[in-house]
Amino acid sequence: MKKIKIIAVCLFILSLVLITISFLKINDKETSKQKTLLAQDTRKVLSSLMFDLSQARENTILDVPADGMWHNRVAFGTQKQGVLEYFIKEKHLFRANHGKTILIADHISKIFLRRQIKVPGILEVRIEARSDVSLVSNLRIRMIE
Repeated sequence: MKKIKIIAVCLFILSLVLITISFLKINDKETSKQKTLLAQDTRKVLSSLMFDLSQARENTILDVPADGMWHNRVAFGTQKQGVLEYFIKEKHLFRANHGKTILIADHISKIFLRRQIKVPGILEVRIEARSDVSLVSNLRIRMIE
């Protein structure tokens, strides 16, 4: 009788371990899928922002002075499109130009930009994408003088 109880307890413990491992693998796959989606949204932001900033000059940055402080929106002038503005509203990143606002990406909870006093030609960008998990991307963009 004691051997049967010991075997039953061992099987029960083994079952719990297997169920726990299975749950962790499923949870890890779901986290990986969510991070992939967040990376895609971040890539949308970067491609749009990089394209627009490639047309801007250092002296046309309006909402990010060279003070070393982080700012949560940016506006800058371009020769072809005029003044462009990027801002977040309700976890969506928007681009505004000539009174028209278009959605760039979803799940973007924060965007911070700054320029240092000593090197105002470099724009630092920090993007945080968030759903159930979060993904943070940092980059530096050298502006045309």
